[in-house]
Amino acid sequence: MEMRRIQKLDEFTASKIAAGEVVERPAMVVKELVENAIDAGADEIVIDVKNGGKKSIRVSDNGSGIHVEDLTLVFERHATSKIRSIEDLYDTQSLGFRGEALSSICAVSQVEMITMCEGDSYGIKIQAAGGKILKQSEVGAIRGTSIFVKDLFFNTPARLKFLKSDQAEGRSITELVSTLAISHPEIAFKYMNDDKLVFHTPGKGDLGNAIFSIYEAGILKHLHKISESQDDISIHGFVSKFDYTKGTKSHQLTFVNGRYVKSDVVKDVVQMAYKPYLMNNRHAVCFLFINVPPSSVDVNIHPAKTEIKFHEEGKIKQLIYMALKKSFNLYDQVPSVTFSEKEVFVKPKVEPEPLRSEQEVFKPEKKFTSAPKYSPPAFTPEKVDFEAISQMNAFVEDMIRESPEIIKDSVYDGLNFIGVFDKTYLLFEKNSQLVMIDQHAAHEKILYEQFMHAFKSQEIASQLLLIPETVELDALDMSSLDQMESFITNMGFEFERFGNSTVILREIPSLLSIQSAKLMFSEILEGTRTGMEDHFEEKLASKACKAAIKAYDIIQSIEVDALVEQLSILESPYTCPHGRPIVIQFGKHEIERKFKRIL
Repeated sequence: MEMRRIQKLDEFTASKIAAGEVVERPAMVVKELVENAIDAGADEIVIDVKNGGKKSIRVSDNGSGIHVEDLTLVFERHATSKIRSIEDLYDTQSLGFRGEALSSICAVSQVEMITMCEGDSYGIKIQAAGGKILKQSEVGAIRGTSIFVKDLFFNTPARLKFLKSDQAEGRSITELVSTLAISHPEIAFKYMNDDKLVFHTPGKGDLGNAIFSIYEAGILKHLHKISESQDDISIHGFVSKFDYTKGTKSHQLTFVNGRYVKSDVVKDVVQMAYKPYLMNNRHAVCFLFINVPPSSVDVNIHPAKTEIKFHEEGKIKQLIYMALKKSFNLYDQVPSVTFSEKEVFVKPKVEPEPLRSEQEVFKPEKKFTSAPKYSPPAFTPEKVDFEAISQMNAFVEDMIRESPEIIKDSVYDGLNFIGVFDKTYLLFEKNSQLVMIDQHAAHEKILYEQFMHAFKSQEIASQLLLIPETVELDALDMSSLDQMESFITNMGFEFERFGNSTVILREIPSLLSIQSAKLMFSEILEGTRTGMEDHFEEKLASKACKAAIKAYDIIQSIEVDALVEQLSILESPYTCPHGRPIVIQFGKHEIERKFKRIL
């Protein structure tokens, strides 16, 4: 790539992008140095930190290097090769652009830098501290730049008090370098922490290999690819299957134009798409790469550049939601159960026991328990804040209807019913798999989707109150009443005004208690359709649970056939309304291993 020269920004441009101090923690130093290496076109980057970065940080790359005539500007504020004017900011594709990083780092640490450009016969070594260049000399080197930062905050000891422990600071650096490595799978990252290799990605541009190198072994088997594009926006990456979740959203990574960002917009859409399938307080894993024209996103709203603003949020939400829903239908989401690797039939060697005393002989022996049986975790419904995405609901549904239909057989097609286990679990054969269906969870989900269809089509039955209830409203809510009257009536309410601030409820939706109905009535007027949906979904799930076939209820073969047929046409046929699995499968290979037919 062509090497751009470093220049001082004019005062007007500098004032528009100035972020102030950028160095508060060691991880911020690592971020700035690694991003500079990426912008320099490196395909190999080595990061080595000690004592959580407090003692030293070294970042080496094989990028373009720094031109010898530009070295006097390296530690100047607002000296950069990334942009020339404020107009460049709206079309920049570099990770850095402010020209503040090296200046701020040098101001609070001791820095040693060695750099050499392609074609130079020697490299240049610069030593600086406290914001000043102390020494410059010629040295033998290879193309690229190596920066060694030591004794961070040596001249501002008060800042050291605000740093966390070495371990905590080290974890922050590890999380940061992980996101940088994932965001650029074409670059080989080698990361050392206290002389221990944390990970080494191969480069080569394969995102799956980068994920495999950094995260837990076997993670890729729980993920599937996602890809979608519309106009000049595209999205690709990996998302998790329904049975692979985390307790936090820390494994939901979003990258926009190669930059790791923290986007509530994206996380809200992901949560909305996964909501019907996950248990309470569980979150999907995803690595989402969004590419948009640089001019359609603002990266200059936060000093760390991790917070951005999309100029067309609606299109981004729409595309992500569509891509996720498509991916759910493209891949088999039935959990596959594997057995323990413990060899239960291997006879252990018996060593001769020493003679024991009478007291020892009659001492109760320690009881051993077998490996625990597979038991799905208890699921409870999760409430999701739709407020950030409520405006997208209507056009998302229209868009899904207009999108090309995905042709795929249901997981319930071709099942051969062979029996019932424990009067609860229906057993089937299919393609050398043993498939089990929880009859209660299955019927519960069928009823739930039927109820939800009635709710969404506003075909809600009403119940007449023997004693009418009153709802007190403020002036703003009362002014919304005329506008919302038709919708409120369709949702099962019958009411009349009483004075300037009171409404009398005479009929309420039959699925709701009086208190829930009164709360929903107020929320509809407040414009929080979200709260209304949450109330209804919770009540519908409870009603479906009570009405569904129970465990130990005996059902006939014809009822089994009807159950499976209705499951096959469900919108989301893998989990019940509370998030518990409806169906699981055991592979023939696993079963034959347990019977020792294969090894």
